[in-house]
Amino acid sequence: MGKKRSIEEIKKKISDGSAVIMTAQELCQVAKTGKKISFEDVDVVTTATKGLMSGTSAILAFRIGNPKEFVKVKSLSMNDIPCYVGPCPNETLGLVDLIIYATDTSTSNPDYGAGHLLRDLVAHKPVNVKAKTIEGIEIKKNLTINDIYFAKMLGIRHGFKNYNAFINPSEEPIKSIFTVMDMAPNLSEISFCGVGAINPLENDPNFDVLGIGSPVLVNGALGYIIGSGTRSSQERPNLMTIASLFDMKPEYMGGFKTARGPEVICTIAAAIPILNEEVFNNLKMEDKNVALNLVDIVGRKVITTVDYGQVWGKKSIDLVIRTKDNFQKLHCENCEMNSECPAEKLCPTEAFSTKTGINRLLCFNCGTCVWTCPKEVAEGRLGEIEWNGKITPVRLRQSDRNGAIRLMNELKVQIIRGYFPVTLPTSKPEIFTEKLEDEREEGN
Repeated sequence: MGKKRSIEEIKKKISDGSAVIMTAQELCQVAKTGKKISFEDVDVVTTATKGLMSGTSAILAFRIGNPKEFVKVKSLSMNDIPCYVGPCPNETLGLVDLIIYATDTSTSNPDYGAGHLLRDLVAHKPVNVKAKTIEGIEIKKNLTINDIYFAKMLGIRHGFKNYNAFINPSEEPIKSIFTVMDMAPNLSEISFCGVGAINPLENDPNFDVLGIGSPVLVNGALGYIIGSGTRSSQERPNLMTIASLFDMKPEYMGGFKTARGPEVICTIAAAIPILNEEVFNNLKMEDKNVALNLVDIVGRKVITTVDYGQVWGKKSIDLVIRTKDNFQKLHCENCEMNSECPAEKLCPTEAFSTKTGINRLLCFNCGTCVWTCPKEVAEGRLGEIEWNGKITPVRLRQSDRNGAIRLMNELKVQIIRGYFPVTLPTSKPEIFTEKLEDEREEGN
């Protein structure tokens, strides 16, 4: 029988300060040194992922008028993003319940999506609300999150066990949610998703310690796993999560402009209690041990399989994108494109500015500015993928490993201080998938 410890033993060690808590990134760094680490050396591992998670929604409830002013609200928008009123009618109460789909877009600004809206709310920015009642009464008002009495983020498909790398084998450029600009043809560039060995479900692939009722951090707020999400499969499971918007932090969330419209950024962190040697042996300590499928961007058929070591595991790859020293005076002021800077215009999170550089609270470290700045003001090595005798550069990262590391470090501190509950789930999530998804996972 293998070595094991109970969740009560782990909790006691956390309480008396003797627990050894490591982040998945720290495990990666230890593995690179060649130093051996065993079951006895660690009690809890914190993991995280930050990326585009289009399966995101929010449920809000707030007062839109006084009781008896109208029977009920028929339609409503926030910053010109259509919301879905109901299901509760709130008849004659002056209240409204609604659902927001995080990939919906403003009718007045195609670059502004619900991911931006939810970040604005969390950042306590005023939001413009327009509503119409069944009687035809039009209501306009501004509100902040302080005016909302119920606000939950519901993850319909969060925290995939990593994802894919995308390439365009056709002879024509392709627009996609996986690109910022059109993806160049003829297998000439790659965009990819997934944070590799630090991903929660990469470290608990069989739901041995994560499951229904497990606590997680969602954009910095304490939330819970409520099951597996849509398009979850045995090979690539994902999660349904729920958490309060009131407690989230804007730097972990937001909108991301793609060639097919705005997507939503979300960051998930989870704790893996090391109960036994099987749980320990499932930990992915190196990115080279995590498979990464290279797929056709149209249809997502698997072309070949490489590993995340190629995109995260090399010393030559930068997690953080930076600007050159004194960049404005030396480069931007005399640039012929300063007034229409492509790096500023195309930045998916509007983090890059020719005047102030990179806003670290907005930057996703995607690399768009590296490839679009004509003066090479932005610096960051995104790496390349070697496959089938070819070497293809990475042009876009749709996952932010640096942001994930920040949240897993935050989770580690919370556990040490006793703020985050390390518990076992009530049950394993059941995975529902359709036949077509199974066939695609098998590369058919």
